[in-house]
Parts: sequence; C-alpha cells; structure tokens
Amino acid sequence: MKYKKIITLFLALAVTGSALTGCGSKSAGQSASGTQNTSATSDAAADDIAFDAEENTIRFATQPGQIRTAINILADQLGYYKEEGVNVEFVNAAGTEALTAITTGKDVDVLGTGIVPDLTFIANGSDLVVFEGTAAEGGAIISKPENVDTYKDLSNYADITAAMVRGESSWTVIRTQLKNAGVDPGSVTLMEVDSEANVAQAVAKGEADVGFLPVEKANSFLDVGIAIVYEVGELEPQYVCCRQVTSSAKLAEKRDAFVKFTIANLRAWEYYEDESNRDEIIKLLADFSGQTEEYVENYLFVNRTVLTLDPNKKGVETYYESLKDSGYFDNTDVDVSDHIDTSVYSDALNTLLKREPDNAFYQNKLELFQQYNEA
Repeated sequence: MKYKKIITLFLALAVTGSALTGCGSKSAGQSASGTQNTSATSDAAADDIAFDAEENTIRFATQPGQIRTAINILADQLGYYKEEGVNVEFVNAAGTEALTAITTGKDVDVLGTGIVPDLTFIANGSDLVVFEGTAAEGGAIISKPENVDTYKDLSNYADITAAMVRGESSWTVIRTQLKNAGVDPGSVTLMEVDSEANVAQAVAKGEADVGFLPVEKANSFLDVGIAIVYEVGELEPQYVCCRQVTSSAKLAEKRDAFVKFTIANLRAWEYYEDESNRDEIIKLLADFSGQTEEYVENYLFVNRTVLTLDPNKKGVETYYESLKDSGYFDNTDVDVSDHIDTSVYSDALNTLLKREPDNAFYQNKLELFQQYNEA
C-alpha cells in the first residue's frame, strides 16, 4: 500500500463552541492511490492550474480508523481526485479543532463528519458553509431487551430518562417525533454522559430508560445487555446527519477545486452503490483505515449506514430549526439558509450528466437534488 502525504496539525486553537460529536465517529488518516477508471476522464489535463497549487488543493480533515467518510476515501483510493485534476490531502484533525482551523484559515478546508458542531459554529457567527453531504440517518434508540416493545410506542416516552452524549443528532430528530406523538420533549430527563460506552452502560444498569447512539455503536454494545428499539431512520427517513462543510472564504477562493472534488465524490458514490463492487470496497477501506474487513462490512453494509452526498438544504434547515426550538443555541438570529451552498453539488452533477446523459444513477441523484433542495 502506497501512502500519500499525511499532514498532522499541531494547533494551539481557542476553540469556540462545545466539543460535540454530532454524527459519526473519527475518520481515517491514511490515503492510498488507486488506478481504476469507471467513468469518462475529465479535462483536467488541460487546466492551466498546477495540480498541487494552493487554489487547486483541498485539505480534508480525517482521523485514524474512521470510515464514515467512505465515499471520500474511495474517491481517493480509486484515483478519481487525481483524474478530475484536484489535489486532495488528508489532514489529521477532527471536531471543533477542524472547524476552528477552517474558520481561521488554517490548513483544513473541509470537515465531513458532524452536523451539530457545524450548526453550533454557524449559530455562533462563523462563516461555515454546508456544500455537500456525507451520511444520513445513522442514529439508534436503545433500551433493555425486555423494554423494547414498550419504547416502540413513542407515547410511552413521557417522564422517562434518556442517556446520550451531548450533541447526539438523533435526539433532535426524536424531539419532533415525540411532539407528533403527543409527548412534551421537556418531560424527558436528559442524562448527558461522557462517552457512547457509558450511554450503553446507563441503559443496561437501569440508570436510564432509553439511550441514543450511532447505529454502529449500538450494535457494538449489544453484549452489555441492551437492544435496539429503533434505527431513527425508520421514524424519519433521510434525516440529515454528517455534512461536508468549508468556509465561505475558502469556497470563494477554491470553487473550481471544490467542483472537481465533488465530481470525483459523485463518481465514487456511484461505485459504492454498485453491489458488484462490495468486496473491493471492503478491502480498500479496511486497508485504508486499519480496521478489519469484518468491521468495515458491518459498518457500511450490515448495520445500514446510509451514505449520501446530497447537501439536502431543506433537511439542514429543518434540523437547525429543531435545535433552535430545543434551546440548544444561545444565539438564534442566524439564518442558516445563508450558510448552505447547493451550487457546487449541482454544477458537479450537471457536469457528469453532460458526460453521460443516459446515466441512470446521476439522473436519479438530480431528481433527489430537486426534491431535497429546491422550493
């Protein structure tokens, strides 16, 4: 396996906003280049911009072991970034560290994990911009096995105790579902703990009635005496989870590079959705992340991880309003629609449709884009 340049940030940053996890876990920090072609090559060779020039370089925040950003990893390993003429470097940074680096002009351009931290920074006045998706859904409600049937009925959630790590995205979704079921979300006592393992333990020990976890974490903790009540996507299909964010300044400075980046990502998404590529995907991501092939298969294909690049403007706006309604933000004057750019994704998708007008995958993504983003 060949390794590209990995940059580790040693940042002494004054972090603004809470240290939140939102959607997903940590991302991988190793990058291998592949050579496979599954789409028409781009006109990148004709570009006057040097391949590794600053305005043509995207620095993507990752951390070792994480594969939530599987589509970006595949775009790199399959060689699509290089084919599209954009230089992508994987940078070891995560969470608020990465968001602070992006907004202060440091050496990070994109963070692809999290939604609550992104929106918290935006509410606090940062110039972050959501331009692409990473994953949807992804949350789970857990209880003791003998209580699963009770908590299948959301009307039974009044006056219970729910354990979670602060910023768990699925709780925001469930608040709206509880209102629809006639339950005041304020009647739920929130037990905030410091780790996902402690969410599972709190439920298993009876300290909390239910817990909220990422699906992959819920599945990994089943042996401590908990069971999955719902995958939250069953209640709210396609609710927004991890998004890809940059700053408005970086987007303006490197817009052509961002479009190339997204074209490559769309090609990798098509590759990912082809069932015949499953074994190769598992191998590539296991090699990249250092995880076992069994872990990768369970994470991506068994435990129903939903990957999507669509920015889903409507979904982000709805989620932001839900956070405001819950009192999560101190400042509620920011219009989140000013911090969502759907044009990069649209331009990339339309470029691919010009190359392959009969491509059913891209046609379907255009229809979904119109559904999720346009009035």
